[in-house]
Amino acid sequence: MKPIRDFVLVKPFMADEITEGGLFIPEGFRERSSKAKVIAVGRGTSKIKMEAKKDDCIFHIKGAGEPVVVGNELHFLIRQNDILAYFSNN
Repeated sequence: MKPIRDFVLVKPFMADEITEGGLFIPEGFRERSSKAKVIAVGRGTSKIKMEAKKDDCIFHIKGAGEPVVVGNELHFLIRQNDILAYFSNN
């Protein structure tokens, strides 16, 4: 899948299964992670230069994007403006 304009295709990281206090969170109650890996990016527009690159790890606005299924896995199409920060996944 190749996004258009200023859209970015991301795959969310797994949500935490255990709280900081050690309690198990059932799958149906886990919140979607705001951390994701960039899978593909659009070309941008005349006003928006794309900064995101394939394989970047990002934090995005909570709940941003439209869900899409790619190869039986859940991904999201978000706008580049929804990206809050980049981080190293080491």
